[in-house]
Amino acid sequence: MSGEAFAYLWQADGPRSGARGLSGDRGKARRDAAARLRSGEASEAFVEEAGTAGIGVRTLAGGYCRTGRGWRAKAGAGRRIRWALLAAERM
Repeated sequence: MSGEAFAYLWQADGPRSGARGLSGDRGKARRDAAARLRSGEASEAFVEEAGTAGIGVRTLAGGYCRTGRGWRAKAGAGRRIRWALLAAERM
């Protein structure tokens, strides 16, 4: 185990409202963002991974940096959520 810590920052924005959050679990971050898409509050959602790799700390309290991993989602027919991996240069 590397001793790195990770966090997942999410946002879901749309014409009715916007929301943001932070989770230590990627699945929970995606579920929280997807809930806003399903409700119609948001039209697009993003989850971005951040971690302590390369900055010499083992907890997020000391800071974090982008890892280059992220996902984008939109609601399709029947409010079905589809996630796509984002390229690092788009984040």
